[in-house]
Amino acid sequence: MMLLFTALASAQQRTLVQELERDVPGKGKIRVERDERTDSLIGTVSDAMLGTKIKAMGYRIQVFAGNNTRASKEKANEVDKYLRSKYPDMPVYTGFKSPRWLCTVGDFLYYEEAYEVMRKLKKETPYKGIIILRNQEIRIPL
Repeated sequence: MMLLFTALASAQQRTLVQELERDVPGKGKIRVERDERTDSLIGTVSDAMLGTKIKAMGYRIQVFAGNNTRASKEKANEVDKYLRSKYPDMPVYTGFKSPRWLCTVGDFLYYEEAYEVMRKLKKETPYKGIIILRNQEIRIPL
């Protein structure tokens, strides 16, 4: 029984290098040239850690900003629904930040990344008052 448990636990864990080299559709591919013995020195990543996100300061893109009215709340939720359907892989944040309703997207560490997505959103969506917000608390997956 103990042997089976140990085998299952080790099957769920991968080294950090193996996790980097994992093929993800739609993403780039990373290959690390190394001696396999270095994997034991680096450490492992468990399945439980993969969903973990850390907080950092970065950039978000503001797609909608309204005032403190019911109409603004409805419009913010409408924009949220539209963005979630059109860009399912992009995180969307909608809420009230006094004194207005906001709908923002993305978690970007670098301004250049946010700028590229902002240009894409301006081109592909009906919303034109799109701006980049600096010094935002963002969530970055491990």
